[in-house]
Parts: sequence; C-alpha cells; structure tokens
Amino acid sequence: MKHDPSSSLAQPRLPTTSQIDLAKFQQSSGSLKWLPVVASAFLRQLPQWREDFDAALASQNRTHQTDLLHKIKGACYAVAAYGAIDVITKAEVQQARGRPLAPARLLEQLALLEADLLAIVVQAPADAH
Repeated sequence: MKHDPSSSLAQPRLPTTSQIDLAKFQQSSGSLKWLPVVASAFLRQLPQWREDFDAALASQNRTHQTDLLHKIKGACYAVAAYGAIDVITKAEVQQARGRPLAPARLLEQLALLEADLLAIVVQAPADAH
C-alpha cells in the first residue's frame, strides 16, 4: 500500500479535548482539518459575546440574554461543543420558565471551551487558520 502524503495533511493531529466532540465535528464537516479555522472564528467572537452577555445580565434584558444564548449555542454546534450546548439548553429552559439566568455554569463552560479551542488553534499549522 502506497503512503499518501496528503492524508496526514487532511486530518491534523489535534490535542485531546474534553469540550469538543471530534468525531461529530469530523462527521458534520467531513474533515478535522477545518476545526482550527472554525475554532479561530469562534474565538474571535467570544470577547464580544462576553461583553454583550455582561451588559444583558446587568440590564436584566431577558430578550437580549435569550438572543445571545441562541447565538452562542449555534456557534457551539459549529465546533461540536456539546457540553456547552447542554448547559445553554438548560439555561434556555430555565429562562422559558421565567427563572432568572444563573450564568456561572455557562461562563465556566465557555472558559473550558475557550481553552480547548485555543489549544487546537495553537497546534494547527499556520496556514490552517
């Protein structure tokens, strides 16, 4: 069997991650090579989402909180971050029941996700992101 040098480029070596389902990402995107690109885009948005989320919490603007949860959840699907999706879904259910949003678990989950995504981006070849 002949070695295909492009095969090692198609599937980059990624760090172990507790927040990202690599198999589901590969299944949905067709290749893990896209993860550093998608991770970079997620990480570029994260500071603005945090700022917007802080403002929505401070103003108790439930509509803005709901919109942000939905936006962040969609981005989490893009990087196959199912743990964060689960936390966001539970927060959405609580909000729909009229309960105030308790952001500590969500912010903790986003911090863990950020660390995993940063590790993926840092270990990716420079032309991958």
